[in-house]
Amino acid sequence: MEYMQYVVSILAGLAAVIPLVIKLIEYVQKATKEKNWNKLVALVIDLMQTAESKLEKGADKKEWVLAMVKSSADTINYDVNMDEVGALIDSLCDMSKVINAPKQTEIKTK
Repeated sequence: MEYMQYVVSILAGLAAVIPLVIKLIEYVQKATKEKNWNKLVALVIDLMQTAESKLEKGADKKEWVLAMVKSSADTINYDVNMDEVGALIDSLCDMSKVINAPKQTEIKTK
């Protein structure tokens, strides 16, 4: 009978610990991914610069950058959300259009 109490105690402890371990693993994975996000952004920017000189159409450039990111991530067995990378590329393009927009000159009338 005493062994049953030990087994029940162990099972109750495991039931409490398992969800905590799962949350810890999720947290570590998220922290790792966020830590590498800056490196991923730098990689995307470098690839976008390369695509700028190699390809003419914007859609082709984006497709090439996405393919290179996917290939790089697969090589190091890193899980990348390609939808997030695509949104990043679009945001960087939008930002560059604002930053590099031609300045409007005022027409002075005499």
